[in-house]
Amino acid sequence: MSIEAINWALNHAPIPTDRKDASTLAITLIALANHSGPDGRDAFPSVERMMRYTRLSRRTIQRSLRSLEELDLIRSGNTRVRDAKIPEANSRPQVYNLVLSAKLSTTSDQGRRDDAPPTSKGRQQERLGASAATVGGVTTTPKPSFNRPRNRPAPSAPEGHSAVPPVCGQCDARDSDPTSARVVWLDDDRTRSTPCPRCAPQRNGGVR
Repeated sequence: MSIEAINWALNHAPIPTDRKDASTLAITLIALANHSGPDGRDAFPSVERMMRYTRLSRRTIQRSLRSLEELDLIRSGNTRVRDAKIPEANSRPQVYNLVLSAKLSTTSDQGRRDDAPPTSKGRQQERLGASAATVGGVTTTPKPSFNRPRNRPAPSAPEGHSAVPPVCGQCDARDSDPTSARVVWLDDDRTRSTPCPRCAPQRNGGVR
């Protein structure tokens, strides 16, 4: 069983919908896909098994297989894999490869072709969608919410004051420390300190 092949048979195989036998072709193709590999190759269920899957007669199955070949949805496959699994020559079924490259020309739910121009409703939805960039020269892309911390702008320095510089790496301060901790210790027992001349904001008071 191959999920890829069954998905193709269910959703993408271009079986003409105006054929009277369209549903018969579809269920026959699904029965084949149930026995193929992910690439659609080496499907060789017996006609009796396909009759059990589809509830169709032998003649209908054989006619459907010929029609699928005429539509180039299936092709005769390599018999080596079949021969290795079924030693009895008189009970070997035909090997088929599904042509997974064949795709439907209509894929939208509205039933229009992919290359057809969008309807007025579709154009309106595109204009109202979040992905739209501008409408009439006005930007319609939604702005990020500032309720989330990562979307908030970085705090700016008050007017008349310079922004706090980063930690210089040569003093004892760390990035998580307040600016008051950016000091250089003047003695070994750490009783006196002075603001770091490289990264601490200038403060009054000098040595403390």
